Amino acid sequence: MRTEYKNAIATKRKIEMTYLRLMAEGKENFSVTDIVNLAKINRGTFYLHFNNKQEVDNAIYQELSLKFKAIENNLRMSDIDKAPESVLNQINQIIKQDLEFFKLVVAASANESLFDLIKTTILSIINNNFKVMQYIFNMERFTMVCQYIVGGILNTYKAWFNKQITCSLDDLSAYISRLIRDGLKGCIRYDS
Repeated sequence: MRTEYKNAIATKRKIEMTYLRLMAEGKENFSVTDIVNLAKINRGTFYLHFNNKQEVDNAIYQELSLKFKAIENNLRMSDIDKAPESVLNQINQIIKQDLEFFKLVVAASANESLFDLIKTTILSIINNNFKVMQYIFNMERFTMVCQYIVGGILNTYKAWFNKQITCSLDDLSAYISRLIRDGLKGCIRYDS
């Protein structure tokens, strides 16, 4: 990869990280000038990558969307029977690749975007790959169980990012997977 291209990628990431830092500090009315001053770049450099602040936000959301859509696309049929571990391990790998970025996304007021993407991804995987489970019990119960499980996963990840849970990310996903399996077994047995 050419040096100029690497530098451009690094500068774009620096702008995004600075944007997230300002959001995480609760400064919603900051300007491009605030971004360039904190990032220690000139305005021209900012405008080479983005036209305005909204484009920075859109780029971050687009990046998150692509990363989490890849989980659904990469899920193999052989993973279906061990889906909780497979999906959560893929989420963990994405987070570990750029942990500081994800910490800032969660800390920023726009953090619901990340969790909305995770929720959408997991629900899509469930709906697209577990059609058989929908016939085990009625659709309403299936939907309720899925929403409950996904909500629990998201709240657990939020607690981990906020340091309310201090185990490793791998231990967190292993425990969540065990809870999902046990919870699903209980729901499948409960038939009234």
